[in-house]
Amino acid sequence: TTTTTTTTTTTKLNSTTSPQNNPPTTPQELLQRITKEYTQNNYLWTGNIDTSSFRPDCRFTDPTLSFVGVDKFVSNVGSLVPIVEFLLGSRQSCQSKLLSIGNDAEGGYIETRWNMVGELDRLPWKPRIDVIGRTKFWYSGEKGQEEEICDGDSRPVQVYFYDEMWEIPAGLALLQLVTPAGTIANSNCASGDDVIA
Repeated sequence: TTTTTTTTTTTKLNSTTSPQNNPPTTPQELLQRITKEYTQNNYLWTGNIDTSSFRPDCRFTDPTLSFVGVDKFVSNVGSLVPIVEFLLGSRQSCQSKLLSIGNDAEGGYIETRWNMVGELDRLPWKPRIDVIGRTKFWYSGEKGQEEEICDGDSRPVQVYFYDEMWEIPAGLALLQLVTPAGTIANSNCASGDDVIA
């Protein structure tokens, strides 16, 4: 099942994670929590995630790095957020746009498509970060098991592998830091692709 939505969230950066009392127990609950990471937490910029949705030994990957552990994620975010907050300047204009989200129950993952947009006002050339990407949140009910978890199962359903990809090469995405806004396209999708503004 795939749900398409367009949501824009702008919030002041905050490196604090927001664990719930209990981890999710169904894929649908996990999907709802992941939705809130974009729509409420602006997590692409803040790193503010619900840590109870992730296994302590979850592997995180994106086009620039890979590491293991929620604690490592929290530590990395704690180091980066003050820098990002400085670069954004007084307006703190940054958005996490959730373009679509869906659960592949057979595959055992939730996939999102998103647009990360931010104005780095502190830099004289006023660059604009604008990247479209996709993230697969692979989940399981018990460590080492990737089988589908039934809705009636009370075992925690948590993410064990966070796999983020961008629709432009990492090098081009990073070049946005040193070029004027609008110089580099946010996606290499063909014109006929389903891009939701």
